[in-house]
Amino acid sequence: MTVDRREYRDGGKISIDNPNDPLDLLSKWIQEARENGVIEPNSMSLATVDASGAPRNRMVLLKFLEGDEIGFFTNMESDKSVEIHALPFVSATIWWPEMERQVRIEGKASEMDRSKVEEYHSSRPRKSRIAAWASDQSRTLETREELLRKFEEIESEFEGKEIPLPPFWGGFRITLDRVEYWLGRPSRLHERVVLTRDADSWSEQRLYP
Repeated sequence: MTVDRREYRDGGKISIDNPNDPLDLLSKWIQEARENGVIEPNSMSLATVDASGAPRNRMVLLKFLEGDEIGFFTNMESDKSVEIHALPFVSATIWWPEMERQVRIEGKASEMDRSKVEEYHSSRPRKSRIAAWASDQSRTLETREELLRKFEEIESEFEGKEIPLPPFWGGFRITLDRVEYWLGRPSRLHERVVLTRDADSWSEQRLYP
């Protein structure tokens, strides 16, 4: 199979205002993606390592960004959660093809404070909160009808009531050690700038594309 090559536009130059605020540009890029109508501008591919040492990745939504940390929410009994508890080092990639921008993140994950999880859970649509109770994430499902039946049972159970946070549902914060910003440029002469943690400060380097 052949795939047509396309020329990248001139997206400008990556400029880091303050290396010690490593996620400032990520925050700006997410906002710009949102303003440009990108679907799920905060979606990212999260990579973990399983018990055999094999890499595994899946899409999650970045829901927390502060200082040098990002975070996401999930079922704490899911495969990703089990793998993080066994080996907390993770990486994530955010890619906006429409804007020809990419951010790569590496760091260490830890469980999010329960109060932060409660706050996010209460902000979710009601049906999403019901789905959190209904899904045994990553476990074998015999038929889709089984999932729908369980959803309906829980929906009936909580009818007219507030839906509490499931005890098995939570979130992870990723404390960054490295973040790389990538921006497409003509002739494949792309922009790459990497910020790396060095004790209590951050260093900045440019990379060949």
